[in-house]
Amino acid sequence: MSNNILSRKDQTIAKNTVFLYFRQILTMLVALYTSRVVLDVLGIDDYGVYSVVGGMVTMFAFLNTSLSQATQRFIAFGLEKDTVLQQKQTFSMLLNVHLIISIIVFILCETIGLWLFYNKLVIPIDRIQSAFWVMQCSIFTLMVSITQVPYNASIFAHERMNVYTYISIFEVILKLILVLILKFFFEDKLVTYAILLMCAQIIVATIYRIYCIRKFNNCHYLFYWSKDLFKQVFSFSSWSILGNLAYTLNTQGMNILINIFFGPIYNAAKGIANSVEAAINPFVTNFLSAVIPPIIKTFSVGDMSSCMRLHYKSSKFGFYLYMVMAMPLISIIDPLLSIWLVEVPAYASLFSVLSIIYIQITTMGGTLQNIVQAVGNVKFFQLSNGVLKLFPIAIVYFLFKIGSPVESYLYVLIIISIISIFIQIIAVKKTLPEYSIKKFITIVIMPEIIAFIIPCIVSLSIYFSRVTVLLSFFLSLCCAILVFIITLLSIWFLGLTKSEKLWLKNFIYIKFNIK
Repeated sequence: MSNNILSRKDQTIAKNTVFLYFRQILTMLVALYTSRVVLDVLGIDDYGVYSVVGGMVTMFAFLNTSLSQATQRFIAFGLEKDTVLQQKQTFSMLLNVHLIISIIVFILCETIGLWLFYNKLVIPIDRIQSAFWVMQCSIFTLMVSITQVPYNASIFAHERMNVYTYISIFEVILKLILVLILKFFFEDKLVTYAILLMCAQIIVATIYRIYCIRKFNNCHYLFYWSKDLFKQVFSFSSWSILGNLAYTLNTQGMNILINIFFGPIYNAAKGIANSVEAAINPFVTNFLSAVIPPIIKTFSVGDMSSCMRLHYKSSKFGFYLYMVMAMPLISIIDPLLSIWLVEVPAYASLFSVLSIIYIQITTMGGTLQNIVQAVGNVKFFQLSNGVLKLFPIAIVYFLFKIGSPVESYLYVLIIISIISIFIQIIAVKKTLPEYSIKKFITIVIMPEIIAFIIPCIVSLSIYFSRVTVLLSFFLSLCCAILVFIITLLSIWFLGLTKSEKLWLKNFIYIKFNIK
């Protein structure tokens, strides 16, 4: 079969996705083992303390998240349309902005953050001093991450996913080595763990920066300030701040509420659920990361047909990629946690399952947000979704206050995420009048729902029946394989059109040289 069957863009996206998936498989295995060792070494209480303190610091990074989206857009646009000098000026200006944000975040953490730390968080008396130093290390680590954003955005804009893969693999191996060192040395392992992670972040950030400076002309910093560009960046990102604040409250804010009402042991359970979530999330985010630059670039040159084609296909395939990993994992979560962890925190299993379902639903929207970013007018999209997603933190606070169980927060997030999908679609239509709501629902949403129903019912039935708890691990694994097969069949027969099946077949033929 001819390579012409797949467009050059499709082949580039596929190639970059393969690199990202190779990275993810290795990093997932190492990260899961690292989480096991960290929980074993720190113990449930210290692990919970690290989770809530580190999470609280991360909460103040919502400003940076907003700017990250703007940074990726401006750099990708610049590579397609600007001169080299203009690209350097854009990069330099973006780095200046991130430096300013890092200083603002530092001030917020050392004022409001410290007030929360001493007045609201539930931390054992004998661990307060250690938790304080964990907070300081987390703040510095966050500042390094914030100033790293323009460099990482340049790698994605240039579509150098192989480099991102290699450095990421080095990063997880480095963290594994540091955790193994932690296991055998040092007295206060909580503080030492925070210091070692900070050192790892500095080393990895340095490698990224050296590579970008040597390989990309746009990453050569100039002493440059543009009032107009500053206004453009903040005009683009200002409305994203509300959306990202809402997202932060729904993640790290929930962590703080759990700590206040239930204590650090439940933070440990949430930390494990976050690790499970983090292990499979990149299987869809990596795919979308490879697609976002082409979506922005095709829109920037006015190629709407290619832009929409990428948008529909990436949204749909991203949802299915997550399904393939998520459904089998739900069915086998209990025995998997028992093997993975030396001691499984209470509620870790239920938190993990509900978190997976929550993320699965959020992936239904696919690249809706990226279409809005490509247009450049994110005001209505971020405002509408941001306001909606501010509700969960208030609702959960009320539910916890009246004595609702700890898992209530996830049920609230799931319900709001379903509503959010339809709000996002309407917001895209408002931003881009020629966008077809009917096409997105018909081409993307309906097939996703139809393909999702059967695997979801099967996997949840296996989980809630607790069948796998009674079976040997081999038989439990057989259950997971069965769910995996059911998921693939459901996607193939219920979720894909004839043209999509043909595209997938051709991609497999070309990649594996099948005649």
